[in-house]
Amino acid sequence: MAVYLIRHAKAGPRTAGPHDMYRQLTADGHDQAERLVAELDNATVGKVLSSPATRCAQTVTPLAEARGLEVDEQPDLWEGSRIDHVLTLLEANVAAGAIVCSHGDIIPAVVDTLAQQGTEIHGRGCEKGSTWVLEHDGHRWTSARHLSAP
Repeated sequence: MAVYLIRHAKAGPRTAGPHDMYRQLTADGHDQAERLVAELDNATVGKVLSSPATRCAQTVTPLAEARGLEVDEQPDLWEGSRIDHVLTLLEANVAAGAIVCSHGDIIPAVVDTLAQQGTEIHGRGCEKGSTWVLEHDGHRWTSARHLSAP
């Protein structure tokens, strides 16, 4: 069983609007989001979860649409969230085969926490549009593998 933890694709600058939550993907970001559909074509997916940030929802919307799923926005995936809450959310959705989109502070903290718990880590990185494939054996996280942005 796996969870696909994706950092949102390329977005406009933080200074682009009055509230960072509503920052949109750039044209390159939309292209990355479309390429994720092909990159994760063989993934077993039953749920698509996203931070409430517009850029995150936009990143996973093409994946959700390709699979006939809705994007479920989860406040615990927003920047600055508690990592124990994020891990609880990931574990609750691993059996469904979830695609999850979050931010550049959350994803490295999740991977670091999993490494501290003894999970095998393969690769490193958290560039925009990249994915961590988190494998779970039904009892614990067993491995995490980094996929570069498409």
